[in-house]
Amino acid sequence: MKDNINRIKYLWVLAAVLLIVYSCTKRETEPLDLDFGYEYYPLQVGQIREFAVDSIIFDPAAGRTQIDTNSWFIKESITDSFPGQDGLTWYRIERVQRQSDAQPWQIGKVYAAARSKQQAYRTEENLRFIVMTFPLRANEIWNGNAFFSNTTSVEVAGEQLKMFKDWGDYRTVSLAEPFQAGEILFENVCSIQLADSENLVEYRQAKEYYAKDIGLIYRELHILDTQCEVCCNGDYSVCPTVDWGQKAEKGFILRQRLLHWQ
Repeated sequence: MKDNINRIKYLWVLAAVLLIVYSCTKRETEPLDLDFGYEYYPLQVGQIREFAVDSIIFDPAAGRTQIDTNSWFIKESITDSFPGQDGLTWYRIERVQRQSDAQPWQIGKVYAAARSKQQAYRTEENLRFIVMTFPLRANEIWNGNAFFSNTTSVEVAGEQLKMFKDWGDYRTVSLAEPFQAGEILFENVCSIQLADSENLVEYRQAKEYYAKDIGLIYRELHILDTQCEVCCNGDYSVCPTVDWGQKAEKGFILRQRLLHWQ
């Protein structure tokens, strides 16, 4: 009887061991169904994207603020790829622009973009941005300006502007949601908040939207400064009640939306 009991115990232990081994082997051989979100930042030589751009520039003048509005078109083409010193494959982006469909494209600037397993990058005006992180998840937070100082100045209408001041952390606001950019409805869109800060004299608001298998489809920037002189004669008690569109003395508003892509 004792031998039979020991034999039964042995068989149970053997069965348990075999079940564990089978389970581990199955997990190792079955492919993992992980969606990293790389499709929101596609990079391939030959890609072309055309955008419509609208801007409002606030330029300080004697006793007033000069407001200039402008609209134009830009086209970005990925023309080549090259190995970077960081081990990544970088893609050359040639940008051209024109004021209307009737005009020829004018040579613009050259940017670059790359993507690793964990992050997506873009360089503009010698500044390197971390556009998004992977796996792409809602409410993910990262330092998108990690490669340069947030006190970096840019020139707008002849004025130096600390565009990136108080940008803080980038954040994925939503993922795989529909978004209307002009007349085009995109079904699967990732929205990213780049900046969201405001104080008495500075306003920084920046958002970007990326569509699955397309890339950037919309960008909106509000980079505005004021000293409350033009709107309120320096009265800082009144200034907070005035809309930024009326009290801004320096900076810009920019909206960029995708028109065509291939």
